[in-house]
Amino acid sequence: MSHSARKEAGASQHTIMKIIRINHTIAAVLLNLAALLCAPSLLSQQIKVDTASARAVLRALQNPSLTYDQAMAVAKLEGNQGMIHEMRDLSEADTDEQFARALLTAAHGQPPASAVELGYNFTAVKNAAPAMSVLLNRIEMGFEKDIRDRIRPFTPKPDNVSLRGFVVAGGDGGGYAFGGTDFYLNILNSDDVIYARQTLIHEAFHGAQGAAFHEDTDHWKKQNTQPADLALGKFCSDSAELFKDIKDEGTAMFVGSDEALKDSNGATGKRIYSEYLYYNSHLPDSAGLLEISVASMHAPRPVPFKTVYRIDFWGKGFAYYIGSAMAHAIDEEDGPAAIAQVLEQPGYEFVLRYTRLKSYGKDSDHPRLGDNTVHAAQLLHDGCPASGQ
Repeated sequence: MSHSARKEAGASQHTIMKIIRINHTIAAVLLNLAALLCAPSLLSQQIKVDTASARAVLRALQNPSLTYDQAMAVAKLEGNQGMIHEMRDLSEADTDEQFARALLTAAHGQPPASAVELGYNFTAVKNAAPAMSVLLNRIEMGFEKDIRDRIRPFTPKPDNVSLRGFVVAGGDGGGYAFGGTDFYLNILNSDDVIYARQTLIHEAFHGAQGAAFHEDTDHWKKQNTQPADLALGKFCSDSAELFKDIKDEGTAMFVGSDEALKDSNGATGKRIYSEYLYYNSHLPDSAGLLEISVASMHAPRPVPFKTVYRIDFWGKGFAYYIGSAMAHAIDEEDGPAAIAQVLEQPGYEFVLRYTRLKSYGKDSDHPRLGDNTVHAAQLLHDGCPASGQ
C-alpha cells in the first residue's frame, strides 16, 4: 500500500472512530436525559384530573333501564366516593346504597323519594347533561397545566407533590377537599369554564396544603388537663382551628383568585365575582367578624366552634376574604416563597406573620386585626400557657 493510500486509509479509520465516539456521546447524553426525566425529585409537579366519575353518572342518568347493580358500580368510583364523603360531612347521606338509590330514581324518571335523594340533585344533573358534557371536554383539554402553572410557585417542594383531582356531577357545593392530596370539582354547580378552572385551582391548592403540613389543633385540649385549665385548652384548640381555616381558605382563595372571574359568562361566576368586589372593599368588616368570632369563643359561655365556623365560612364566607387579603399582603411584600413557607406552619403563625408586615394596618386593603385575635394568635405561639387566661 502506498504512503498516500495508507494516509487515506488512516484518515478514513480516524473518521470512523470519530463518528463512533460521537454516537457514544449522543447515546450517553440521551441516557442521562432519560434518567433526569424519570427521577422523582426532578419531575414536574404531578397533577391529574379524573373525569371518569362524572362521565359515569351522566351515562347512568341517560339509561332508563339502569339496574341497582349498575348504579352501585357508579357509586364505587373514587370521585363518587368523595361526593358521598361530602354529603356525609353535611349530614345528608353516608352510604353507597343511598347514592345508588338516588341515581336509580333519577335515571328512571321518578321524583326523589327522600331528602337524601333530593340532596344528590341527580335530576338537575340529568337535565343539564349536554352542557356538562361540553364542560367536561374543556376540562380534559388542558386544565392540569393551568392548575400546575398557578399553584407551583406557592407550593413547598412542588416536585415532590402528587395531586389527584376528581370531577363529579351531583351533590352539594362547587368544590371540596378533605385535608389530603385529593380534590374535587362538582360541575353541577360550575356553569362556566372559567369558574370551573378557578375552583379546581382553589381545591388543588388545598391538596398542596395537605401534602405540606397537618396541624393537630386538638392537642391544646390534651395538654391542659387541670380542671381550671380546661376552658383555656378548649379556647386554644378552637382558636387554633379557626386560624388554620383562615390560613387554608385564605391562601387557597388568593391562589385561585376570584378576580379571574371578571371574564366569566356563567351566572355563578358573575355572582361570585360581584361578591368578591364587594367584600374586598369591606375588608375591615371581615377583620371585625374574625375579632368577634375569637372573642365569642373565649366568652364566659363560649359560642361553639361549629356555630362560629358556619357564620364565617358558609354562605357568603366572609372570613375567606380577610384570609385572602392576608395572603395577598404576604405575597405582595415577601413573594410566593413566603406563602409556601406559611403552608408548613400552623395557622396562628400565618396570622402573626401578617401583623409583622410593613403594610399591616396602613390602609383598608391591609386592615388591622382586633386585639382579641392578635392575643389569641400570640397565646398559641407561646404554647397556650395557663397564665394566658
